[in-house]
Amino acid sequence: MKVVLVVHDCLTMPLGAGYLGAVARAAGHEVRLGVLLHDDIVSLARSWGADVVGFTATTGFHLKYLALARALKQAIPSLTVVMGGAHPTFFPEVIETTEALDAICMGEGEEAFVEFLDTLEEGNDPTRIRNFWVRTPAQGIIRNPLRPRIQNLDSIPFPDRTLWHPYSNRMTLKTPFVMAGRGCPFRCSYCFNHAYNQLYDFDGRMIRRRSVDNVMTELRKLKESYPVELVVFQDDIFILDPEWVADFSRRYRSEIGVPFHCHLRANLVTKEIVTALAEAGCVSIKMAIESADDEIRNTLLKRGMSREQIIEATTMVRDAGIVLVTQNILGNPGETIEQAMETLKLNIQCKPGYAFATLLQPYPRTEIGDYVKQHGLVLGDPSNAEHTSFFHRSLLRLPDRTRMERLRMLFPLIVEWPGLLRILPLLLRLPLSRVYALTDKIWKGYAVKHREMPYRLTIREYLSSLRSYFSSSYY
Repeated sequence: MKVVLVVHDCLTMPLGAGYLGAVARAAGHEVRLGVLLHDDIVSLARSWGADVVGFTATTGFHLKYLALARALKQAIPSLTVVMGGAHPTFFPEVIETTEALDAICMGEGEEAFVEFLDTLEEGNDPTRIRNFWVRTPAQGIIRNPLRPRIQNLDSIPFPDRTLWHPYSNRMTLKTPFVMAGRGCPFRCSYCFNHAYNQLYDFDGRMIRRRSVDNVMTELRKLKESYPVELVVFQDDIFILDPEWVADFSRRYRSEIGVPFHCHLRANLVTKEIVTALAEAGCVSIKMAIESADDEIRNTLLKRGMSREQIIEATTMVRDAGIVLVTQNILGNPGETIEQAMETLKLNIQCKPGYAFATLLQPYPRTEIGDYVKQHGLVLGDPSNAEHTSFFHRSLLRLPDRTRMERLRMLFPLIVEWPGLLRILPLLLRLPLSRVYALTDKIWKGYAVKHREMPYRLTIREYLSSLRSYFSSSYY
């Protein structure tokens, strides 16, 4: 089968498409990448003679892919169009909204997608494949259950990053994304993980970890193939297994020796862990604070950690010489400006290299999404493509929504220059949102590039990354 995998842009190298491309090619299928922002996907599929076009969709962005699906089916009726990813996992009924979708894939796609492709190529019936809902002319939509999660992650081929080679002039291959494990045991109310685990309540281990040997082999291959300057580990929480972290850290510096970035959780941080990571070559970490208010953080957002744990963890990270990047959520249900200001002050105390601040995005079928809907707090549709970014405007009824949105834009700047705190009340009253948004984006781009993910760029690469960054409406 000839398969086109579609991604949205070239700002990053999505691991989902890389894994699907790898398993499909290993099974003997031909795979090409299509980039929605840069390619005419219909022309690409037609000229190449594609049999299948697939894309991974998140809620909000799924509307763009539905429009693409309709265009594809109108131009090439024989084409098989498949949607996978978070949106059809939680909203499999999306296949009922348009006849342009032939199938949707829920949950992990590596095994299911290859089985689907193999079945189509052999001319057999694809309607009984677990993880898939499939449209049929005679029986309508056939709905299959989920298969168990893949337990042995070492069995999955490494992501096929050669798919991005045709786009190397638009992106950097110096900062590959890597995942060492899958799954999260925590129940933060704004995150999809608790809903995802509920879907798999029939299944075994939710937390799965690749062996250190397997991760090292992938990293060595990356170094042999690309000018790697920074490895970005995308695990939700990199330090869930302290013994694994210790083994990884002992081997990483001698066997790989490239700076890396990862994500931590404050109540799991120990001095031993951050020391090991620093000695291994960790140059920056992300750690979520979310809110300084105990009620918002632990009762509403269900973070399950104390203010003292946050301060202690951020101090240990900084003392180890690792750049700290914090993550924060403003505009929570019922949150006042005064409460949000306390989160700002806590970040100033923690002294991060950069402080991400977002507005609560109440994604449907998350716990917080259900909460705001039940309490009549939603102003807009979180599934609407206009609201896919949690940086720009709030969808909730808040006591002072406009000032909260301005505070979100100014938040990283005030954390960096606390002296501005004295005039912050004035800044929040001024109708300068466009100026604040531009300043915020410039500072974010600088801090991420020079602090969170420091690596060298040629002039061409730098200009290309600037063009991609400022053309994106998401960030």
